[in-house]
Amino acid sequence: MANRQYNYAVCIDALEVTYTATDEQKVFLSTIEKKLYIGEDNTSLWIERTESRHYRDEFIVKCKDEDSDRVVGYLRSGSFNPNRQLVYLTFENAALYSWILQARFYVESALGLTFHRVSKIDIAVDFDLNIQKRLIALLKTTPYDIIVNGRVANRKSVKGLNVHAYDINLDRMFAHPELSISNDDSTLQMKTYNKRKEIEEASGKTYITEYTGFAGTHYRLEVTCKNYKRLLPSLKALGIDDIILYTQLDNDKILKALYCDILSRLIYLRKGRKQLNIIDEVLNGLK
Repeated sequence: MANRQYNYAVCIDALEVTYTATDEQKVFLSTIEKKLYIGEDNTSLWIERTESRHYRDEFIVKCKDEDSDRVVGYLRSGSFNPNRQLVYLTFENAALYSWILQARFYVESALGLTFHRVSKIDIAVDFDLNIQKRLIALLKTTPYDIIVNGRVANRKSVKGLNVHAYDINLDRMFAHPELSISNDDSTLQMKTYNKRKEIEEASGKTYITEYTGFAGTHYRLEVTCKNYKRLLPSLKALGIDDIILYTQLDNDKILKALYCDILSRLIYLRKGRKQLNIIDEVLNGLK
């Protein structure tokens, strides 16, 4: 993804980190009634209890950012789901586009938690060109097989792309203006859309515009990994262990490698026996 006739930005758009804690630490969290300052100075980082239907203990993690209070994320412990018995920190979306992401080490230390793994992650690549239009054009005209969720898509017709693992007939693939693919249980997903329009008409997340610098044309292609079971195959394939991913969340090279692997698990082109990355194929024409 060379920076030539276009610009791009790699973004983490969602992140959940799982920690382990001793029984004593979990009991301590359960005793916090309202608010607790943590950390060295006892003023710049704190947690506030909030109501939760799914966890016995849930807190908003906040920090000082100059003269304002900022949300770092949401700390959860004591799940009513027997399969979720560790401690989880889900980062606020705005925090992922700021220096606050680096506070994960401070929060971990201040609460006496131990890193276990990155359990959920969304990675997006934003472009200052219409990557969606170019990707649709590629998929409509490519002479190569389109592999979706491990199966060759049927070429009856091509009108849009919005498919699950069990539904990859090309007469349904382009039925919607936004491209979307997911696996059978929607724990892995990809989608591409007009990010500028989404910010202006729906989310109001202007901090993403500030982060990328894309004040004009701004399209996004993102991949979503909703649980560790789905993330692990990509980590193994790339030789990235959990601690490397956690400590290198600001490393574009690692994020791009993970992004491309997850994307190719959902969709890629096949030229004979050779696997082709769809983003590389789209951008090759711009080099």
